[in-house]
Amino acid sequence: MKPWAGGAWLPLLLAGVAAVAPALAQPVPPQIPRDGWKDCEYNDKPLACVDEQIPGGLRIRWKDGQAMTYREVSAKGKDANGSDRLRDRLGGLWRRELYVQGNITLTNEANGNRIFVPLRFPCKPPLKGEVGYCRY
Repeated sequence: MKPWAGGAWLPLLLAGVAAVAPALAQPVPPQIPRDGWKDCEYNDKPLACVDEQIPGGLRIRWKDGQAMTYREVSAKGKDANGSDRLRDRLGGLWRRELYVQGNITLTNEANGNRIFVPLRFPCKPPLKGEVGYCRY
């Protein structure tokens, strides 16, 4: 009879698994954005922002201290292209386009100003002593 057929290797294999198991059982700390700002753009120039979906609209807070609230226009809320129409608190009309990745673009119908808001936070490596938040 061969030793592996009689189960002689089984205790050795189990000992090897037990030695590896404690390393795998340690809890993984949560991975969260380091600073909470997304890599937004205003007229194709990078400017960090935070967006918040609110009932009937959207609020954007910019890292430079500015903020604006955009409310859906009541006339069905869609234009001929199927995009949402929003009005800012100053009266400007914006066309909101939602892309399949979840990114949002707002385009001002009067002056062509454009705002880009990504769905996700940027993937930045963690600083020393911090936990990163990108899993790839």
